[in-house]
Amino acid sequence: MSRVAGRTDWAEEEDENDLALPQQTVTKNKDGTETIVSYRINEDGKKVKTTRRIKKTVIKQVVNPRVAERKAWAKFGQEKGKPAGPQTDTVSVAENIVFRPQSNWKAAQEDKGEDEKKKLELKNAKIKCRICSGDHFTTKCPFKDTMAPEGADAPADMPDDAPGGAGGLGAGSGGYVPPHLRGKMGGGEKMGGKFDRDDSATLRVTNVSEFAEEQDLRDMFSRYGHVTRVFLAKDRETGRAKGFAFISYADRSDAAKACEKMDGFGFGHLILRVEFAKKA
Repeated sequence: MSRVAGRTDWAEEEDENDLALPQQTVTKNKDGTETIVSYRINEDGKKVKTTRRIKKTVIKQVVNPRVAERKAWAKFGQEKGKPAGPQTDTVSVAENIVFRPQSNWKAAQEDKGEDEKKKLELKNAKIKCRICSGDHFTTKCPFKDTMAPEGADAPADMPDDAPGGAGGLGAGSGGYVPPHLRGKMGGGEKMGGKFDRDDSATLRVTNVSEFAEEQDLRDMFSRYGHVTRVFLAKDRETGRAKGFAFISYADRSDAAKACEKMDGFGFGHLILRVEFAKKA
């Protein structure tokens, strides 16, 4: 089929109209700014007109002579023959970012990463007492004077002739000996009196309800004797009981009676388990 002379195909005519975009125009304003009007075709195939108003600011700075020399070089490639300076149709003007090289930057980044890792580990670490397994430091345990760490021998069960043992201040490994143990070798007598506390009268109560309170335990165990101290382990975040507690009596006979009566006692839909704590 021959094509009529002087007539183009309708599809080719539409393509030519789409590709024929107006040229970019730059207008200088009285206030020193420039208005740039450009045209483009978006993803939907429609013509889009973009108007930008630019204000140029001249900043003088001291640079390396070689860098200043490169700015005077003649352009090459696709920019060959164009005037000096950036062209708006090929270069996007943005904020100038100053690069300052630094020695050992990689080592500094690694050290910073290690510090962040250690801080994260310390933040996620859970504190557990070695004596009562509570949510606190061992040095702040209220039963550090009445109980021994789990799996460790009590100081009272250690032989007197052991290296660094009681009364051996400065001997053996040179370990520190508490003042209340220095009299074991006959160096002195322990001061006694009515204010001495029976450390063996402490009960460990387990399977405690999470909704229990110290006053509840005190009321229950006070029926069998004078309770000197009640410690109920609680969770820091929720404030609820963690399932165990310690009850101290002034007299061991009262503690033995409470242990016999309260062991297997139902409290808060749970059955309590009561036993004597490890003696220090």
